[in-house]
Amino acid sequence: MVLFSHLYRRLMRRGRVISLLALSSVPALFLLLAVLIEEDIDRGIAYSVTIAGPGFTYAIAALILTVATLRDERDGGTLPYIYMRPLSRLTLAGSSIAAGTAAALTIALGAWILTALSGLLIDAGLDITFPGLVLFVAAGIGYAAVFVPLGYLVPRALLVGLGYLIIIESILAPLVTGLAQFSIWRIAMSIYADVAVATGADFADTLGPVEIGAGGGIAKIAAIVLAGLGILTWALRRRDAL
Repeated sequence: MVLFSHLYRRLMRRGRVISLLALSSVPALFLLLAVLIEEDIDRGIAYSVTIAGPGFTYAIAALILTVATLRDERDGGTLPYIYMRPLSRLTLAGSSIAAGTAAALTIALGAWILTALSGLLIDAGLDITFPGLVLFVAAGIGYAAVFVPLGYLVPRALLVGLGYLIIIESILAPLVTGLAQFSIWRIAMSIYADVAVATGADFADTLGPVEIGAGGGIAKIAAIVLAGLGILTWALRRRDAL
């Protein structure tokens, strides 16, 4: 718990939080602009389409935040002191991923509140705006499980992560059937599409071959978390061996 609290507080620096919340607020701005431009637009569909598209900026915010979980310790020279603690590498890895996830979910909550407020301003009901929390939370958990180990393993983790988000998730995933199954954003969208029945939006084009279903999506996110935990535990042990 002490290590978790330390890592979380280090991640949640005021300037970083404010800038990432601003980045995550892009869909809220898009939603208001869409309704101002087209007054007759369906509010439910506008909300869903907006957070599914421009809402992808949250993925970038989650990347910037979570890759810093152990990188900040390394750059600050405090990582050797963490190694000296009488903790198993599994505990260290679990605390790191938990701290990164908590930080990502804090930004996710802020991003959802901003989009929900925008939705309420355009008269979209709570039955439409509330399920949006599911999308941000699921995406935050999945991205943290991938980007926390990435930040420890790869020197230029931010560039590698951006490459994944832009090339794999944005460009190749819609074109290559197999790659779509590895898109965390689409997995999170499959959960959201299952619970956001009140919106009336059709997510077929966004999801591609990824099937709608909360159960399947949650199982995939859980598998990603376990894989991330296993990889980071292995990496911490390997670094000790060096």
